[in-house]
Amino acid sequence: MKNIHPIIVAILVAFCAFQTNAQSFLTTDGHNIVNEEGETFILRGMGLGGWMVQEGYMLQTASFANPQHKIREKITELIGEANTEEFYEAWLENNVQKVDVDSLKSWGFNSIRLPMHYNLFTLPIEDEPVAGENTWLDKGFELTDSLISWCAQNEMYVVLDLHAAPGGQGGDAAISDYDDTKPSLWESNENKAKMVALWGMLAERYADEKWVGGYDLLNETNWPLASGVLRDLYIQCTNAIREHDDNHIIFIEGNWWANDFTGLTPPWDDKLVYSPHKYWSINDQASIQWVLDLQQQHNVPLYLGESGENSNVWFRDAIRLLEDNGIGWAWWPMKKVEAIAGPLSVTKSPGYAQLLNYWSNGGTQPSVTFAKDALMELAENYRMENCRFQPDVIDAMFRQVYSDDTKPYNTQSVPGVVYATDYDMGRNGEAYFDTDLATYHVTTGSYTAWNKGWAYRNDGVDIEVCQDNMNSNGFNVGFIDEGEWMQYDIDVEESAIYDIEIRFATAGFDGSFRLNADGSDITGTRYVANTGGYQNWGTVTVPDVILTPSDQKFRFYSEGSDYNLSSFNFIQKAATTSIPAEFLSAHTLDENTVQLNINKPLTATIPSSTDDFQLFVGGLEIPITGMTLDANNTRIITFEVDYTFVFGDIINMTYTGNDIDAEDGTNLETYDYEQVENRLAIVSQVPGRVEAEDFYFQSGIALENTFDDGGGKNIGFIDNGDYADYYINVTQQGTYAVNFRTASLDQTGELQLQLVDESGGTTVLQTVSFAPTGGWQTWTTTEGANVYLTEGRQNMRLFFTGSSFNMNYLEFDFLQDVEEVPAITNLSVFPNPNNGYFAVSGGLLETQDVMINVFDVLGRKVYTEEIEKVDNLNRTLNLQDLAKGSYYLTIQTENGFSRTEKILIFE
Repeated sequence: MKNIHPIIVAILVAFCAFQTNAQSFLTTDGHNIVNEEGETFILRGMGLGGWMVQEGYMLQTASFANPQHKIREKITELIGEANTEEFYEAWLENNVQKVDVDSLKSWGFNSIRLPMHYNLFTLPIEDEPVAGENTWLDKGFELTDSLISWCAQNEMYVVLDLHAAPGGQGGDAAISDYDDTKPSLWESNENKAKMVALWGMLAERYADEKWVGGYDLLNETNWPLASGVLRDLYIQCTNAIREHDDNHIIFIEGNWWANDFTGLTPPWDDKLVYSPHKYWSINDQASIQWVLDLQQQHNVPLYLGESGENSNVWFRDAIRLLEDNGIGWAWWPMKKVEAIAGPLSVTKSPGYAQLLNYWSNGGTQPSVTFAKDALMELAENYRMENCRFQPDVIDAMFRQVYSDDTKPYNTQSVPGVVYATDYDMGRNGEAYFDTDLATYHVTTGSYTAWNKGWAYRNDGVDIEVCQDNMNSNGFNVGFIDEGEWMQYDIDVEESAIYDIEIRFATAGFDGSFRLNADGSDITGTRYVANTGGYQNWGTVTVPDVILTPSDQKFRFYSEGSDYNLSSFNFIQKAATTSIPAEFLSAHTLDENTVQLNINKPLTATIPSSTDDFQLFVGGLEIPITGMTLDANNTRIITFEVDYTFVFGDIINMTYTGNDIDAEDGTNLETYDYEQVENRLAIVSQVPGRVEAEDFYFQSGIALENTFDDGGGKNIGFIDNGDYADYYINVTQQGTYAVNFRTASLDQTGELQLQLVDESGGTTVLQTVSFAPTGGWQTWTTTEGANVYLTEGRQNMRLFFTGSSFNMNYLEFDFLQDVEEVPAITNLSVFPNPNNGYFAVSGGLLETQDVMINVFDVLGRKVYTEEIEKVDNLNRTLNLQDLAKGSYYLTIQTENGFSRTEKILIFE
């Protein structure tokens, strides 16, 4: 180097230093995977499932050919061996290319897990020219070299995963390409030796490659193994690796799909990482505590080598859970044919669909030319540029993990067509609301289809292929239930009056909806007529809707059920001044607040006096204490009242003024006694009956008409893991007997009765089972265990742990011996309602203490009085200091008699 110019030497030294800093071997430090600088490194990876190891479910061949060797047999039968070789060459070339790696990097991934098939690297033992020796093949190493090079250019790590070991490592044949006509990995010492030799060869080749993150020795073993067999094979592979490579991490999976680490502790290498897998289970701390205990006990890092195949909600929750516990992950897979639960969906061509139909159902065999063309087209469709990118999946895996904000899926112009399926990306309850969000069947035992149409997107919103021939993007939202909604990002070109043509289809009669712009109702409730079928499309036109450029978020709220929705066509109609400013709708926001929605934006200032507005409950006027124009949406005025609303209150509103103006110069018209929608949840009184349909939130259940005594609704369609939440107000602390009214055809149901605290934690009060009754409307009462409840408002949950039954109600009875408890005769609370003075009277059968309590609708005790040793109750209560509204007055005697009366306080 003495002849090289000093400046060049300095540049070379700096370049080498840069290269050293730009890449580093991953290693272990206690509980963490770290880089060479000792910084904790969270692997965020994608598994390239289906590339080197085909699995039938990814190609829609699982019903007739699940492992790769069966798939290849089917292909060879149709097009011959030479054409099959040509197809697989195209398959391997197209499935993963540099653009795929570049894309993964741009989406946020920092690593790739490469599932390898041993037969790309070495011959099967049955084909070795010399038994016991290893013939090495170039193809697997060349593909791996290319992937590592592409990853290095993107500063991404590659985890090498032996997905299909010599002979196959499990009876679940699709995973490992196990052929049960040949000895498995566990039934052949030659296969084991080949696996050990393969890891030695890989380690020798990649020992100095810093963008190799480590070696995952064996994927998802599922075989009944004797004690020590798996550990012994792992140690042999570790020794073969360490002969050449002391740099890289070794990842260890347990038996039985990676999660049984029996016999695999303690660690035998100082760079060992335990790598469980997680699918379809609830995403709470308890679900991973077992592996965290393993980490703590043996001071090893953890890496979730596989997860996925679920909804966006599940993805977001699982990744947040993992990263909160310092655990890296690799998702599965990147590409599948016509799939929603991954970043890329591969188009199923008509030709390939015809092949699948032939393989499944028989019939006329396709010609060699047709079959080869269809298969080569399939291989071509696996190229990145021919796949359908699904941004909602990536958004859920990265942005949504740490953000509740929404993001446009597609900003749609108004006037113009807004597609129902192009709602915003974001978390449930922020961008959309649905009740079926993910499947947790490993935990619950019951599978849930989160998107019943299995098309277009991977959220809880149900989307299917659409046959509408008007204003369609080829998909529609379907299976719509009451309470569900979607939010859309829109770009309104100018303030105007619009007609909205909405495309619906239904065979039912329960469809209804409303539209909302930036938090304000813009339509009121509208109804969907029966169109004669769920793909027989019709138009509902909502006229005279005013929109402005400030309206950027548009929501569709379903108030009914059982219909499909395709699109909204916004047609500009006239200037806003052609119709007056007027009342559109109003509703309760909470127990003390009402929101008024005007059809157009108002000026930025409104009168401070509330004298021109009146609010009425049951015909009686209640005081308005405040009025505010919403700064973000001037269609909205909120009113504070000196009254506490409760579910069931009939509320009306009047405006008699003339000094409130809209932005376009029109004056707000007067209105008289318009209805205010009461949206408050039901608070059921205990002791008493809680109707099953009176939930304030539910997940996974549905309502139907009941034929039980009293009629009304019952809840049904119950699966394991579903739940319903209720507000109850316990007026008397003590022990209660709980009775459940249920019906089922032939299965035993079960639920947990729980209380939910403010942080969302639950306390199980009891678990009760229900025997089948012989019919879905054949009702019986089951006695549950006694429970103890404290006074006040409680959040109660019915968590269903056994499926297939209906429930009409549950009833809480305070435990007391009625025959031995002296009652109060001729009890009277009068007058009711009034301005706060109540006369309470009644005779007692013997002298005793009496306790009088008053609770508000939230279950809070607001008045209490103890009366000692009386035989006649004659009391006037002064409750004028309480806010106007509804309360519950409870009278309780020393010997246990209890009576609750609802009272109303007005001006």
